[in-house]
Formats: sequence, C-alpha cells, structure tokens
Amino acid sequence: MATTEENVPGLQQDDPVPASQVDDFSIPDFLSPSQINSLLEIQDLDDIQRLMEGFLNVQDPETDLKEAVLADYYVSGFCWGKDKNFTLEQLRGLMGLLHLLMENVQVKRMPLDENVLQLARALTGIGHSVLKDKGRLTFFNVDQAKDIIDYFKISLFQHYKLYECMFTVPRDQMVIGEEQIVEIPQPAEAPFPVPLEEGIPYDVYAKFLLPPDPKEVIETVEAEINEKLRVQEEASTSKIENLQKP
Repeated sequence: MATTEENVPGLQQDDPVPASQVDDFSIPDFLSPSQINSLLEIQDLDDIQRLMEGFLNVQDPETDLKEAVLADYYVSGFCWGKDKNFTLEQLRGLMGLLHLLMENVQVKRMPLDENVLQLARALTGIGHSVLKDKGRLTFFNVDQAKDIIDYFKISLFQHYKLYECMFTVPRDQMVIGEEQIVEIPQPAEAPFPVPLEEGIPYDVYAKFLLPPDPKEVIETVEAEINEKLRVQEEASTSKIENLQKP
C-alpha cells in the first residue's frame, strides 16, 4: 500500500536541499526547561510578563520602547505556543526560533527575505523523509509547522519595517514638562494696595478670619464630653442611692 508524506509549504520533498544548509544551521537555546516550567506554572498574564522581563533582563519597559516591544514579542509567542498545547520541548524550540529571528533583525540587520529563508531552514526536516534526522525542530509535525509559519507572518514579518525602524532609527529623548503661572500679592507699596489680610486690623482678623487652633478645639470638645459624663454619672449614682433606701 503506497503512503504519502506531507511537507511544510516551501519545503517540498523532492526539492534539492544541500546538506550544509542543515548541518551548519543551529537554533539557540533561549530558555532552559526550568524557565519554561516556571512560565507554565503561572496563569496570570501580568505575572508571565514580569517573569519574562526578568529572563530578558529588561530594566525599564515602562519608558523604553525597545524593551517593551521585545518583552511583548516573547510573551505573545510563549502564550501562543501554550494555547496550542505545545509540549515542553516544543515550547523551548519555539522560543529559540523566536529569539533567532528577532536577533536577525536586531543584531544582524538581516533583510526580510533572508530572515524568511532562516525560518524555512529552521523547519527543514519536518515531514521530510531524507532530512528528518538532521532537522532541528523535527519534534513538530507538519500542521504545527504550518501554524508556526502563519504565526510569524502576522507577528513578525507583517511588521518587519517597524521592527527595522525601531532598531535602526535613533529615538529623540523628549523632556515633558509643565509650566504653571502662580499669582502672588504685590508688596504693600504704592501704587499697589496692601493684601486683604494685611489691610484689616488684627483683632478683626483674629475674631472673624483666623481659623481656631485644632488643639484648643479638641480640648474644648473633650471638656464638654467629660462634663456630660460627670453629670450622667451623678444622676445614675443618685438613682441607685434612692433605690437602696428602705
């Protein structure tokens, strides 16, 4: 009975693929198994974001655009692979591939067509009877490889110019400030009139405008409360004495 093999689009079984294309190619181990397990144990997205920022040694994602974009890139990729129910080994491979393609943009300044070729080389051997033993990501099946290609199309390749611009064009540092105008009273010299509080006698100011001392207010309230308690206590004592009389 004849059998057929599926192939990743762009990697046909009969295509001549040089052995050096696979032998000389490697995918970095971006995250260790323990780091992947730590991410898998977390359910809250914000906690995943903070842990990933620690793995990336991100210092200030709130104000640094590059750090924020990189953290979002890796977190989004991990969550996508997690939603696809990838195994630990597959998640490690996916994160390594994410790192490889991003390094090609950030460090090597690799153009889009060459980076697409890097993705094709990384997926070499999946569904390929000849190169299966030499492939780096052969723990993925053909359908998963197709999903990975589609994911990188919409997450990285579709926005490639923006990533290139972010890593190549220097950003201007903008200092954001606010200017406030505060009016203050003019000195009590002609032709300007004196301020209101200085233009009235102190006894009038003290009687009608000066706020009371908080300490004096508290003492007055305490005295009133103590007086009421004393009166109530005397009344209660008097009633008790009247009841005790024969």
